[in-house]
Amino acid sequence: MSDRLSSPAIGKGSTLAGRYVLLEEKGRGGVATVYQALNLQSNQMLAIKVLQLPPTLSDSEREGRIQRFENEATIMGLLDHPHIMKFHELIVEGDCYAMVLELLEGEGLDQLGPRLRHTPGALLKLADQLAEALEYIHARGVIHLDLKPENVMVVDQGQTVKLLDFGIARIEGMETEVSRNALVGTVGYMSPEQLQNSRLTQAQSDIYSLGVTLYELFTGNMPYNADSHGAAILMVLNQEPPPPVQLNPLIGHDLNALIQICMHKQPQHRFATCRQFRQLLRVLLQRVFYAGAPPDAAARPLLPQIHLFLDFGLYTTCSEMVESRASGQCLIWNAYQEGGIWFQNGNILYADIKNKSLDPVVAFKDMVCWQSGNFMFIPGAKLPPERKAIRQNAYDLMREAYEYYRSYQILWEMYQKDDIPELILMPGSGDKLNEVVMTLLECIDGRLPVGKLHAMLPYHRLEVLEALQSLEDRQFVFMDRQR
Repeated sequence: MSDRLSSPAIGKGSTLAGRYVLLEEKGRGGVATVYQALNLQSNQMLAIKVLQLPPTLSDSEREGRIQRFENEATIMGLLDHPHIMKFHELIVEGDCYAMVLELLEGEGLDQLGPRLRHTPGALLKLADQLAEALEYIHARGVIHLDLKPENVMVVDQGQTVKLLDFGIARIEGMETEVSRNALVGTVGYMSPEQLQNSRLTQAQSDIYSLGVTLYELFTGNMPYNADSHGAAILMVLNQEPPPPVQLNPLIGHDLNALIQICMHKQPQHRFATCRQFRQLLRVLLQRVFYAGAPPDAAARPLLPQIHLFLDFGLYTTCSEMVESRASGQCLIWNAYQEGGIWFQNGNILYADIKNKSLDPVVAFKDMVCWQSGNFMFIPGAKLPPERKAIRQNAYDLMREAYEYYRSYQILWEMYQKDDIPELILMPGSGDKLNEVVMTLLECIDGRLPVGKLHAMLPYHRLEVLEALQSLEDRQFVFMDRQR
């Protein structure tokens, strides 16, 4: 009997929960063993993942391993998607902890990927499914935090992706004992913010790992090759990898740009969501990497160029569009929000921010103040007919936006996007607080940063920052300033 097993009784031929018979070992890792099993009641073949609790573990190591295993079961129990391994139940019998899972027959993406490197279309179809799985979990507030080819199974003769291993996954904004240890995971696939401050990890951390995964699959190399964890961390934080198109010219300019946007060191310069990434990826699948495409199809850029803006640079960009009499839609996004501004012959027709119901003029002023992010201009895009165009002169609107921007900039020096307000005192019955302040108080939980609060609240950002200032001045909140 191996001391790596949870209990002397667990092994081939064992029965769990009175109905699952372990038939054969399918795989063994550092903390768990996976068996093929038969459900005696339904006659269904399943996989059972048994936690290893060798007696050599200290009490704290044992407790940490159990907590991580139960956390994985809890999170997987929230998910039900065709591209995620299905979870059935958690079994606890004495010292035995086991998860009943979908039985998958296939091979890891790390094994299949090299064979598809020179057929980008086939590989991108799998990447689209993987991004769909991430889009699903992110919509439910789950961050995977350990995405890599080894944690992706490809089944159905290489046609279907299944995302696995939620061992260090967590709910966005919540910390666990595992998430507090920034170096739990595989360093080469971890985002800079995951390495630096686990409190700031969000969907963009998984998008970074998706970029690294695509980089590796399409080039055969990791972005950073180092001899030690320490050297790898320094590279991730401070160096830029070679563009993937240099290592594999078949991917072309557009796919190269998508991978690089996913891997940007600052999360606000990645894609806002996997949905956004998939929209562009599907254009490439339909128009560049389709069956029978000419060999040089990827050599001609097709997608609009994605630009970065920093330090309130969006005001300058909008001014240039007005001066150049541009017509089309400017898509704008960062780690927390997405928005759009429509132009026609230099006039600002409309502006909106996703999931907010702001007046278009107010929405425009709000977006002008976004500290940093990305934008992509689509020439000729028309304003949807159901939206009523702004009738204000563009130069007058820009002037008003600049005044709004100046007021906002004064407060922005005090409250930046990654700062985390923590509630230390609740108002008394005699405190007179307006609606914005009261709504903000309900949302502050000591985990959500200012950028996330901007996105959640139905108010424009100057209102939110003024409310924060009011609360801090009256010592209702403490600001954990991430500088």
